[in-house]
Amino acid sequence: MTTFREYREAVAQGRRPQYELPTLPSDAVDFQGDRAGFVSRAVAAGIDVVLVFLTVLGTIAVLWMLSFIVDPGTDGGSFGDSRVPPVVLMIGYGYALNVLYWTVGWATSGRTIGNLVMGLRVVNYKGRHPRWIGAFLRAVFCTVFPFGLLWVIVSGANRSVQDVVIRTSVIYDWVAGIPGLGSKAEPTTGSEPTSE
Repeated sequence: MTTFREYREAVAQGRRPQYELPTLPSDAVDFQGDRAGFVSRAVAAGIDVVLVFLTVLGTIAVLWMLSFIVDPGTDGGSFGDSRVPPVVLMIGYGYALNVLYWTVGWATSGRTIGNLVMGLRVVNYKGRHPRWIGAFLRAVFCTVFPFGLLWVIVSGANRSVQDVVIRTSVIYDWVAGIPGLGSKAEPTTGSEPTSE
């Protein structure tokens, strides 16, 4: 399997790589596979948190509307004197939903919607998307301790506290596929991809 870094090195040495990169802006090729910086990671996380927040608001709206169907005659609802759940319950629901969302995204493809928009992918120390346990631990850590992302600013390796502890990285990856090129790219010759 050829990695993005091996592809760039082959091009720099004047060799024709075995695989052509899928359509990718020429400016992005130099960064493909490198660890992402603070701003792009913060924007991706912000997009994800806003999506989860909108889902929580949508849930509140649905529960409010259903309360009129279940108990239309009273001023109160299913939650005592109110037709909406208590704030503490909804905050807990938001945290749980955020952990679930990040776990599923990172464990299945290494991406969430925010990562996809910003061209990022979460990978483990082997360069693949994290397994379910690793994705879950990282999601819990990122949800409970979001300030760990600030470590990217001072880290020479662009790694957050979560990345250091869980042994993950967030890389630039604008190609919608697994980080290794061998999984999505078409061979330019009849030869097999190289092994890592």
